[in-house]
Amino acid sequence: MGRKAGLKVPTPRRQRTRKHLGNGNCTDNVHSQGINILSHFFICWSFKIVLTLSLITMLVSCFLLYSVYAQIYEGLMSYTVWIIIYETVNLAVQTLTDEFSVALVRAMRWFGWVSRASLHCFWLYFVVTHAQIIYQSKKQGNIITYHRRISLGSGETPRRKSKIINFIPHYSD
Repeated sequence: MGRKAGLKVPTPRRQRTRKHLGNGNCTDNVHSQGINILSHFFICWSFKIVLTLSLITMLVSCFLLYSVYAQIYEGLMSYTVWIIIYETVNLAVQTLTDEFSVALVRAMRWFGWVSRASLHCFWLYFVVTHAQIIYQSKKQGNIITYHRRISLGSGETPRRKSKIINFIPHYSD
């Protein structure tokens, strides 16, 4: 008997890896493993969840830039809330799909999550601080954003005559 070329029997590990990435029917072995419904959802739809979260984050980041330009503190705070939700869901996906990864891939995924979450925490400090400044300036009636002209000369500046007076014809009889 010769070798059977091209016949490959999938191992259970290969099947689980393929299933959690969205290839194949995820519902086959997950129910038999005794995983609850929420975990099942995250495992089966992890790729689509992460992709959707990333697309929404890009849109929310564009809204953040507009909010900074337009001085809208609600936009900055909504960005802050979204990033917290984004990182929480990514942590859940990371934790629930961790057993389906090879050790090296698992280490790289955790490193990526920790570095991204650290950078988000770093930048959120500045976003919240800027939102607080905008909120306080709107609360005070935009006094902070009003720029007065300051004279470098003496403390008192003489009042100028209105330019309208120059346009009124003066007749001397």
